[in-house]
Amino acid sequence: MSGQKLIAEVMRSVMIRTRAYFASEFGINITENGSCMGEIETITLLDMTAIISIGGAINLLIAFSFQETLLNVIYDEMTDGLGIPFNEIDRYRKAAAGDVINTVLGHCTIDLQKLDRNGVVITPPIIIRDIKKIRHLKNAMFYTQNLNTPLGGITISVVGQKELFGTNFNQ
Repeated sequence: MSGQKLIAEVMRSVMIRTRAYFASEFGINITENGSCMGEIETITLLDMTAIISIGGAINLLIAFSFQETLLNVIYDEMTDGLGIPFNEIDRYRKAAAGDVINTVLGHCTIDLQKLDRNGVVITPPIIIRDIKKIRHLKNAMFYTQNLNTPLGGITISVVGQKELFGTNFNQ
């Protein structure tokens, strides 16, 4: 399978699993709001971003970037009734972003194992806040799907080596 087809299959799985997770866990409907592709230097991130690396038949970074308003709703839902001290709120908001990407990509491993019979390896999430670019990746490109919810936006980006994307990548 070509790199383009692998990336398209990864994004398809992530989109299906993200929609299902947001609907079942939070009662939030997601609509697509365009996509873009480019060299890594041009990627734009939202307020808080969770990044996981997946490995196997294809080595990629997957980034879920959240608008503050959406992340606030997710945080409130996940921590309802826990009585989080004020000085711990940022830590738990980061944990909420990490839980979302962990859960979605965990469910995707079922789909992605079909691409690599040896299994798929995923790393723990890295959370970045108020950083608008992913840096220090040479020869990398990204494909981003922009999503809207009634509560704020989210972008899901797949980042990998330029050779995987080819010249006519279309989802």
